[in-house]
Amino acid sequence: MNKGEMDKAIRRALTIFDEWNDVTGVFEVGSGYWAEIMGVIEDAVHCGAQQALNDIHKLDSENVTTE
Repeated sequence: MNKGEMDKAIRRALTIFDEWNDVTGVFEVGSGYWAEIMGVIEDAVHCGAQQALNDIHKLDSENVTTE
């Protein structure tokens, strides 16, 4: 998978989320929670791509400590 394909997959996932959020109004666009869920969705796309390519490694977000 090249960068363009990954970017397209991320845009698709975020579009699906945006359409759902437009209907439900769960997250206020531009809020901190909205930005966080967008990041979680991007990470999920990366996880799926890694699994599909059998090239699994930690994402930057998995290396964050809460101390």
